[in-house]
Amino acid sequence: MVETLRLVQLSGGKDSVAMALVLHEQGIDFELVFADTGAELPETYNHVLWVAEYLGKKLNVVQNGTFFEHLKRRNFFLPGPRRRWCTDELKTKPLRKFCDREGCVVYVGFRADEVRRVEAQSKRYWKYAKVRYPLVELGLSKEDVLAICRAHDLLNPVYAWRSSVSCFCCPFQRKSDWIGLLRHHPDLYTLAESWEVQAKRRWNHVSLVELRRQYETQLWLFEEHD
Repeated sequence: MVETLRLVQLSGGKDSVAMALVLHEQGIDFELVFADTGAELPETYNHVLWVAEYLGKKLNVVQNGTFFEHLKRRNFFLPGPRRRWCTDELKTKPLRKFCDREGCVVYVGFRADEVRRVEAQSKRYWKYAKVRYPLVELGLSKEDVLAICRAHDLLNPVYAWRSSVSCFCCPFQRKSDWIGLLRHHPDLYTLAESWEVQAKRRWNHVSLVELRRQYETQLWLFEEHD
């Protein structure tokens, strides 16, 4: 009989962390799996390590090259709503390669208010592993997972200035997230800005060069007023 290997997909975001905490409290033994895109925020890298240490669980890090390697290979063709190659190449493929095997139970952190994502992923991605969605099974919402993370003081610090835990150059982040990146990690903002210039197309509807100019102008006006 094949021994069951239980794997928790950990991104560093509130949902996956709350899921790991719930399973740990239930006494379920598991290992953590983190897909490293090479473009995660510094806080997220630190947070993932801290969560693994807090739970006392083995952390498996998987990778299918880095974001920059894929970007360069595509001649700086930036990902976007209609060309979301980054998620498939840097998250889905390495996670599926590591997790989708016989005798493996994979725990995915979709919430109860994300049932459509569950249906889509179950049909598309998994062939051998048994997949479970603990947050859905328990009926846990966004507010619930936030409460769980805060109760253990394990909410990723990026939520203090960013709406989601994603790559620093995620094309789906809000304008306020880009501004947050400029304020907290100006070096990473400059890097994303240079890639945009190289690609000759924008990450979002406003170029990062223009967004920086708007932000710096606002700062100057505020200082003048003050």
